[in-house]
Amino acid sequence: MPKPDIEVLDDGDAYPYSSHISVAGTELQLGDLLLVFDSPDDNGVSFFERVYGFTWPGIITHVVDGPVPAEFHNFEDFAADLDSGKFAVASKREQTSFFVDEDTVRTITLYRYQYQGGWQPIVIDERRDPLENTSFNESITLYEDGEQVIEELLGTSSPEEKQEVEHIREFLRSAGYQLDPISDSDE
Repeated sequence: MPKPDIEVLDDGDAYPYSSHISVAGTELQLGDLLLVFDSPDDNGVSFFERVYGFTWPGIITHVVDGPVPAEFHNFEDFAADLDSGKFAVASKREQTSFFVDEDTVRTITLYRYQYQGGWQPIVIDERRDPLENTSFNESITLYEDGEQVIEELLGTSSPEEKQEVEHIREFLRSAGYQLDPISDSDE
């Protein structure tokens, strides 16, 4: 299989030094999410991989909340898997990190998965020790729409966690969500 067209989309000198590239017409940035399906006809995602870096022969990813910490996809196979529907890319839209308490940092990342029928928000919610890079609690949730994202993220915080709620509200606003004025009146 011939090597697909690879284009640098940022100011990197070459794609291994870049954070934003295009592979066979599909844009990829560091931090984007690969949705991996068992087969092209399957609608259920087998697992998720976060784009970690680019090298001369391919793409390095990390499996999110899975048994295999890292994967490597050469550009030829990656382009073929995209074309066949075995892989899909969800672009990273917004991310925030904040202290929940002195022992826990929470990171929320919002992705947007574009497909033939529209788009779907995906949220990865991670908690980790402030001095560690590895999460001790990580969840991935696929939502039907933005309203469900707002309800879930604001609904998981108790009123005592006022600072956490404010971080989540700011995150949602930055992501372009319109918050109900009633939910903002608690501020």
